[in-house]
Amino acid sequence: MKLSIILTILLIATYLQAQEADYNPLNHTLHWVEFTDKNNTPYSIFHPQDFLSARAIQRRVTMGIAIEENDLPITPSYIQQIIDLGVPLHAKSKWMNSIAIHTKDKDLLSQISQLPFVKSIQPLGKFRKVSKPNMKKNRPSVDVSKHEVDYYGLADNQIKMLGGDVLHNYGYTGEGVHVAIFDGGFLDVYRMPVFDSIYSNDRLLGTHDFVEGDDFVYESSTHGTNVLACMGSKAPHLIVGTAPDASYYLFKTEDVKGEFRIEEFNWVAALEHADSLGVDVINSSLGYTGFNDTTMSYKYHQLDGKTALSSRGANIGASKGILIVNSAGNEGDGPWHYIGTPADAEGVLSVAAVRPNGTRASFSSWGPTADGRIKPDVAAQGRYTVVASMNKYDITRTNGTSFSSPVMAGMVASLRQAHPDKTSEEIKDAIRLSGSLSSQPDSSLGYGIPNFFFAYLTMLEASIVVDHKGEMYYTPKPIQDELHVFIEQRNPAVLKVSIYNKLMEEKFTQTTTTKGREIKEVRIPDLVDYPSGVYLIKIEINAYPYWLEMVKE
Repeated sequence: MKLSIILTILLIATYLQAQEADYNPLNHTLHWVEFTDKNNTPYSIFHPQDFLSARAIQRRVTMGIAIEENDLPITPSYIQQIIDLGVPLHAKSKWMNSIAIHTKDKDLLSQISQLPFVKSIQPLGKFRKVSKPNMKKNRPSVDVSKHEVDYYGLADNQIKMLGGDVLHNYGYTGEGVHVAIFDGGFLDVYRMPVFDSIYSNDRLLGTHDFVEGDDFVYESSTHGTNVLACMGSKAPHLIVGTAPDASYYLFKTEDVKGEFRIEEFNWVAALEHADSLGVDVINSSLGYTGFNDTTMSYKYHQLDGKTALSSRGANIGASKGILIVNSAGNEGDGPWHYIGTPADAEGVLSVAAVRPNGTRASFSSWGPTADGRIKPDVAAQGRYTVVASMNKYDITRTNGTSFSSPVMAGMVASLRQAHPDKTSEEIKDAIRLSGSLSSQPDSSLGYGIPNFFFAYLTMLEASIVVDHKGEMYYTPKPIQDELHVFIEQRNPAVLKVSIYNKLMEEKFTQTTTTKGREIKEVRIPDLVDYPSGVYLIKIEINAYPYWLEMVKE
């Protein structure tokens, strides 16, 4: 035992000396303390209401997700013993069974390392306090000269590219869905007219600064402001986001003055908090590859979805049923080239960027992951994306996967509203299936640009979708009571849908026409009276046939 303690002290001293030698100019004032267990905890998985909200518990019930040990908070006595040594607490992570602390005192770190429940100590970077800006009171007016005929204003292309306008027209605009945004700051959000709908309808559910430990997030950066605009803005004919009726949490996790591992810890802490609140969708336009302390930087072989701290946290968050949407990164034409973390995590829907015409934006980061998985997953407009402007308080255009991600995340929230009973994995699968490259996904755009209306349709009971390009989407579910066929056309067409039994006897047929750009629905009812067996569905578009085999239970 004595030898073990002596070796531990020597290792801590050696580690501290090495860190000082590697990174003397800034020093590490934040450290990650990992614990060995959760023994003697007052919490129990049989009483989740003590540490999870009713909404978080309901999400698990709906998706059939069990309460597990990693849901339990850290043993309080472990945290208290470290605080009692005079060390300020920065953040904690129950999933990682770890805390982040403020200190660069070698003696204190040595004492902490000797506690029997401490597994390891690692550096996380430097803590920096941000000076708080004065809250501006005046509320500028919007330049109405920018108004467009289209309801979505200048944001129409980025929404229609994803079939979002059609899904919205069906009434799915994110209402009732809780979204959390992780970012570096949300400067002036509270006084910008494009966000009036959020405040007037009490849809800003909360804020928290995980960098500094307070609830003030209207500082540091306009990045989060622009991200929120892609999703939550609602100024008709000027800019409307992809989830204009969702409810939002704004979480500041990023230190915009540098890159340190502590930001990943903040990210995981925010994700755990979002989980406990019952959040449905996360947008994270953030990524971690290189750090100010280069000894912490990731190498490509570590992009395996399970090495980086944020990726590990993301996979746990996804396992709790949260839909996590993350930007792929902007290194596509740079020396790094690849996606970042947590975009490499299997549980994350990683988003690449395309130009307004749907072609790849050159800066969009590439996959695949180090273990060969397809990443990014999907793509949305990230070139000339329309966001809220901080200059004249109207709108502007900007570039980056930082903005393709929230454009996508807002549509994910709208789809979640449409299918509240589906699991997160079912929703992600439907999104990928509806992608423009779903039959041949690649390491540039993944499964391509999704069509969220088609994703919605394919999750309905027994539905077939044929898009304007002749691509067919369907869920291979047994037919029960009825079958819905949706056919999209851009030009006038004659449509015919027929159903045959295995003897090629026609059991149903219906002919209809389209006048132009529309989606025509053909419903085949009364299938409950059909005998069980295999049936052939024939869909004719201007006499061109599509055949599909389906099973009647």
